[in-house]
Amino acid sequence: MNDAQPPPKSGTYDLHRIDLNLLTVFEAIYKTGSVSQGAKLLGMSQPAVSNALSRLRLHFSDKLFVRSDRGVKPTVTALRLAGPITASLNLLRTGLQIDADFDIRTANRHFRLIIHDFSVPSVLPKLLQMLDDPLSSCKIEVVTPNWTHPHEGLLNGDADIMLDAFPQETPGLAFEPLMDAEAVCIVREGHPRIGHQLTRDQFAQNGHAVLKIDVQRRLQVAHTIMSEKLSRREVCILPNASDLAATVATSDLIALVPRRYAELVAPIYRLRVLPVPFDYPKAKIFLGWATERTGDPGLRWIRNVIRSIFTSKA
Repeated sequence: MNDAQPPPKSGTYDLHRIDLNLLTVFEAIYKTGSVSQGAKLLGMSQPAVSNALSRLRLHFSDKLFVRSDRGVKPTVTALRLAGPITASLNLLRTGLQIDADFDIRTANRHFRLIIHDFSVPSVLPKLLQMLDDPLSSCKIEVVTPNWTHPHEGLLNGDADIMLDAFPQETPGLAFEPLMDAEAVCIVREGHPRIGHQLTRDQFAQNGHAVLKIDVQRRLQVAHTIMSEKLSRREVCILPNASDLAATVATSDLIALVPRRYAELVAPIYRLRVLPVPFDYPKAKIFLGWATERTGDPGLRWIRNVIRSIFTSKA
């Protein structure tokens, strides 16, 4: 006997005949692959979930879930329904803000973050630790912006959150200060010419690994060095911060980086963290988002997580 019966010939289902709360039962069973685990996820009894599943089967004229070695598996019809049902429930949760506390076990979100490479080791580990839950359908995407127009992603909806050192006041965007960022220099352990102190002469005479020019302009690095009547010999220009750390670790070059980043990557790459040998001003890191999405429960959650990351020690 075929487990999956065809849906109504019209290809549509009458919403007037279904309790929309049943769709949350469908979602929970689909995510967990189990009636009992779905009941636990929803805080319902197993008989209540089984009864709801029976009503769903009647409405859709399909078994929806059939027994498997590890619980239940979706039928062809259930697979076709899963995406639209989850998307619709998420739209309701966001629009009605009924999911104010944002439970990652029941949410299905694709968060897009504009964060500089230097902030990745600070921000991603804790976020991924929280989102890497078997019951969660959430994921994180790090978006690299056009640094000549860095805020466009927030304005056009291509990104949800941004971390920026030098935000410009922009209608429709909110920026909240998170922390001060102090610059340091990194060199490899066992550098033949640089020990546990770095002088101005050493800074000027030794080769440097640097990031590409648009990032340098954004961070105002060259301007600050020139104001000290210093120059640096740029030997290697790199596209991202992870390449910067790896290059310094395998060469005799110097790199100028934020302290928080340096302290996180130094043990991994066996780097020495040294004070900048001149007065390098601190920058301030800001958290940015589109004001029209301030009330979004998921974005409130992720903003609070990022705040907690930057108020704790690196």
